[in-house]
Amino acid sequence: MTLKIALKMISGSEDVEVQTIWIVGAGGLGKTTLAKKVYESSNITSMFPCRAWITVSQSFDVMDLLKDMIKQLLGKESLDNLFTKYKEVKIKENNLTDHLKGWLRNKRYFLVLDDLWSTKAWDCLKPTLWGNNREGSRLVVTTRNRDLAEGSSSPLVYPLQTLHREDATKLLLAKTNKSLCDINKDGMNETFEKILKKCGGLPLAIITIGGLLAAKDVKEWDGLYAQIPSELENNPSFEVMRQVLALSYKYLPSHLKPCFLYLSIFPEDFEIQRKRLVYRWIAEGFIRARDGVRIVDVAIKYFNDLINRSLMQPSRVNMEGNIKSCRVHDIIRDII
Repeated sequence: MTLKIALKMISGSEDVEVQTIWIVGAGGLGKTTLAKKVYESSNITSMFPCRAWITVSQSFDVMDLLKDMIKQLLGKESLDNLFTKYKEVKIKENNLTDHLKGWLRNKRYFLVLDDLWSTKAWDCLKPTLWGNNREGSRLVVTTRNRDLAEGSSSPLVYPLQTLHREDATKLLLAKTNKSLCDINKDGMNETFEKILKKCGGLPLAIITIGGLLAAKDVKEWDGLYAQIPSELENNPSFEVMRQVLALSYKYLPSHLKPCFLYLSIFPEDFEIQRKRLVYRWIAEGFIRARDGVRIVDVAIKYFNDLINRSLMQPSRVNMEGNIKSCRVHDIIRDII
């Protein structure tokens, strides 16, 4: 499923009820990445005046998610006004859904529910509860649970497939910062092909292994290849992905290991602010100042090193291209 197909699927008549599009696939296939590209595309921002991105995950709190939806779709002032209205009593779930339903009645919105796991979560968050208008609104849901998608009665269920060879090759080359000419010159064609085959077309495996290879001399690739679990090619299971990511940890420089492990203190799918993280690293004593280099700059370099190794994922980037916050993929968090 490409970005072009996804955008075509989302565009359409405005005088229809909200349509739900399900993106289904195993961990590491790029569901969130695709949804993010759709969400941030200029087509979507121009067609939908109200947008929201909600990360659900396994450990969700429906009240918190509904509050976040109000804040993103209607604005912080709308949420503040709601709390002012119910300041004398404890606000309830139905108060939040009724507020959304009332204000979204005539609004065209675009919502992403990322990483939905269970029927329980869907039953709490499906748009029939809070936003089923006839303005041509769209809901995109990413999930690993195909039964959940197929049981939703939506005809728009798109299972993500592994990458074709050409796309997998381009991605691995990009992550290793090499070209085919470089690899040919070093006589590592066969090793490159074997590594590519073992990745099995899984984007997460490719970017993780690619980040690992980029930090090593090409002559060392043979040794690393031998340690990549062979089952990955035919059985891209969760446990095999754990082995691949554990290999990346094994080859992390010693000064990055405590910084990486420290990420475990943040909740699942939490957006981690770069400034907050680097100052925490400094406070924990993980960072040492170098001659002529400020300790904060050293910490930021460590942050960027983990991003470049694909062990953290950028979630917010400013106009200058600097990464301001990141997330940790749930499989990587489990490794930590």
